[in-house]
Amino acid sequence: MQSHLRIVLILILAALATGGLGPAVAEARKKSDEVVAKGEPSQKQKANADHNAVGPMDVFADIERGWNAGNVDPILRHFGSQKVAISVQGTSPSGGTFSRNQGYYLLKDLFRYTVTRKFEFVQYRKPTDDDSETFAVAERHYQKSDDGRLFKDKVYVSLHLERNGEDERWVVDEIKSIR
Repeated sequence: MQSHLRIVLILILAALATGGLGPAVAEARKKSDEVVAKGEPSQKQKANADHNAVGPMDVFADIERGWNAGNVDPILRHFGSQKVAISVQGTSPSGGTFSRNQGYYLLKDLFRYTVTRKFEFVQYRKPTDDDSETFAVAERHYQKSDDGRLFKDKVYVSLHLERNGEDERWVVDEIKSIR
């Protein structure tokens, strides 16, 4: 109940800052009041209860954040039960399929020996007709740590919907750089 009051207070303050309560804010407050009155879980509570219920765009955003920060954890959390095909310029070996643990060391070395200047997804493909596969292409600018040379390439990341009983989540299938 306290979180509901905080949300309403934030909405009111935001509305005052923008010039008043519009119909959209009033409708949102009404729906929020109905949810609390019925005792139904909020959207945030539902999302927290099922952390696997993220869409492919959430996965791509997480990968983009992790890559730009040089942090492997946001990328690895989206590796599934199967090995992932990885072939990225700036890493060795030159490519192959890797488990989550192997991927950790491979990406850790990549971030150690290159400095990412830019990693941004610029193209997305909608999931397939059966909504089980998708991919995105990122533009990457990076610098080699040893000699300072600058490079530019594209990184292709494909995802598939991994199903385990009634649970399903988007996981990384492949990460490869293309020129």
